[in-house]
Amino acid sequence: MNDDSYIIETKNLWKKFGEIPIVKDVSLHVPKGSIYALLGPNGAGKTTTIRMLTGILKPTSGEVFVQGIDVVKEPEKIRAEVGILSQLSAGYKDFKTRDNILLFTSIVGVPKEEAIEKMTSMLTQLDMLDKLDLKFGKLSGGEKRVISLVRTIISSKDLIILDEPTTGLDIARAKKVRDIIYTLVKDEGKTVLMSSHITSDLEALATHTGILKDGELVFEGTKDKIIAKYSSTDDFEEAIINAFENGTLDQNEFTKPEPLEGLEGV
Repeated sequence: MNDDSYIIETKNLWKKFGEIPIVKDVSLHVPKGSIYALLGPNGAGKTTTIRMLTGILKPTSGEVFVQGIDVVKEPEKIRAEVGILSQLSAGYKDFKTRDNILLFTSIVGVPKEEAIEKMTSMLTQLDMLDKLDLKFGKLSGGEKRVISLVRTIISSKDLIILDEPTTGLDIARAKKVRDIIYTLVKDEGKTVLMSSHITSDLEALATHTGILKDGELVFEGTKDKIIAKYSSTDDFEEAIINAFENGTLDQNEFTKPEPLEGLEGV
C-alpha cells in the first residue's frame, strides 16, 4: 500500500529493454502540493520513468502508485487523471488554435464553457489571445509549446506532468509560464512533476528534487537539502551539476522528502 501523503510513489522500480536496465531500483516520493523536479543528464532514465508513471510503459518489476492508483495493475485509470505535456508539441495543423484546444479538452470531458474561460484567461496572461483564430500549423515552435501547455493544464486534475515546459520560449513568456505553474500549485492545490534543462525554471519553481544518474536515483529531497549537500556556495545550479557528476544515494542517510505545507520562498 502506498503512503497517501505522496501523490506519486514508486517502489523498487526497474525497466529493462532486453537485458539492458534503463531504470534501476528507483523509489520516488512526490509530496502532494509540491513542484518536484525530476532531473538527470541525457540518458539518465527520466523519460522512461515518466512513461511508467503514466502507464505508457509497463515496469519490468516494482510498484507504481499515482493518486492512489496502482498503475501497474490499472494503467487505463491513470490516463484520465493526469495532465501530461510531452516534449512533442503536437496538434492538428489545419485546425484553428482554439479548435485544437477545445477538441483536446472535450475528449477528456472538460465542459466547453470551462475550457473557454480558462483558455481565454491563460492566453491573455501569455499575450497570445490573438493566436486563437490562426491555424495551429502557422504558429511558431514556441507558440505551439504554449498552446500544448494550456490545453494540458485545462485538461488536468490534481497532478500535472510537464516535460521541458518552457523549451523554445522567449525570456518574458517563459517567466509568465512559470508564474502560471506557481499559481496552479499555490492557489489551486495542484502538484507538478517537471523535467527541465533550463536552470531558471528549476531555480524559480522546484520545491523538491529527484536526481537520476545512469538509471539510478542518486538524490531525493528538498531544494535546500540538495544545495546543502552538493554546493559550497549555496548555488542551486552548482548543486545540480555536482549531483549529476558525483551523486550517490547513501541508504544510511536517505529520508523521504517531507510533505509540503506551503510554497513560501519558492
